[in-house]
Parts: sequence; C-alpha cells; structure tokens
Amino acid sequence: MTADAAGNDITQVRVVTTSKIRLAPYDATKKLTAALIAPTVADPATGLDTIFAKGGFVGLITKDGAPQDGRDADDATEFHQPGYLLNADPKLTLQFTAAEDNDLTREMTIGTADSAGVYHVTDTIQDTKWLAYQETVYKDGRHRRRLGVVQITGAEPDKEDRGSVAGIAFTAEWLKDPIVDDGNSRYLESYVSASSSTSAGSSTGTGK
Repeated sequence: MTADAAGNDITQVRVVTTSKIRLAPYDATKKLTAALIAPTVADPATGLDTIFAKGGFVGLITKDGAPQDGRDADDATEFHQPGYLLNADPKLTLQFTAAEDNDLTREMTIGTADSAGVYHVTDTIQDTKWLAYQETVYKDGRHRRRLGVVQITGAEPDKEDRGSVAGIAFTAEWLKDPIVDDGNSRYLESYVSASSSTSAGSSTGTGK
C-alpha cells in the first residue's frame, strides 16, 4: 500500500510484535561490521553465532519494561552568527527490564560465581563492556537489527512482591568502540523487509 492523498501510509506504522537482546563478553579481536546485519542477510544468526558464542540472550522481558531508546546530551553550542548550532556529543541508551534470572543477567549485575557457586558481590553493576545485538520484529514482518558495544550503566531491581515478576530494569549505553564500524558509529542498524526476512522468522523470538 502506498500513501493516501493526505500522505498517510498505515503500513509504515511501527507495531512491535517481539524483540530479543543478545549479549557476549567484550572481545577486542572481533569486528562488528555492516555486512553482518545487512538487509541482504536473510538470517544474521549464521554470522553472529561465532561472535556471540560465549554469550547468550537476556531472555524474557517484562511487558511494562519493553526496550526503550534514550538520548541525552548537553545543550548545543550556539555561535555569534544566528542560525548555526553544534550539537553536543550524545549518550545513546537502551533501557529494558529483564524478567529472567539467568547466568547472563547475573553476570551483568553481580558478576560470576566462584568454583563453589558463590557470588562475591562488591556492586550490582559490573565495569565491563558487552557485544550487543538487538532485533525488533514489527507486525508487517519488518525486522530492525542493531549491532554494537554497550556498557551497563544502570540496574534497578523491581520490588520482590509475592507472586509477581521481580525483574531488573537495565540501562545500557551504546559506546563508540574501535571494533564497531572502525570506531565511526555507536551502533550499526538495518531494516529488513518482510520479503527478505522470511527465512529469519525462526530466529525472531526471545529464545535462549
């Protein structure tokens, strides 16, 4: 469907069906390139499985803690001549609330356990970077893919009410890093049409 006489095209509305977030420990030997998530790649899992071999999926995300983008920056620099502005360097973030208590979400918060299975907690946020892949699926079959490096800057646990899901609200900041697009981008992003993403359907859930 094309736009109507008023310029409106309902097929372009972003109605989210599902999404997934995949993380792996940072590895400076890896290269995150546009070719890995290009629209011509029907299923990026083939290329990403090697990069994310030591990581995993965040898993289920709470309904009211769905992924949300954020941007924060200082005020733009104004010049003496009117009409000229220079935007400040931004912080681009991704917020989501993980419902699962799995090895990955624990490593993101309290670290890793010792050989006896005990966590020696000094903080609930770790000073580590992560390779990150985010995929969002829309009702019309389109997929949005993102690939980059993040660092967890916030981890707020929900109140542990009896019978309720006690998730953790994470804030992840996308970082400019040498392994991402040779340091030129905070993350890489592509949009895949329904027709070209048909064979990617099996990889669009929140799987583990």
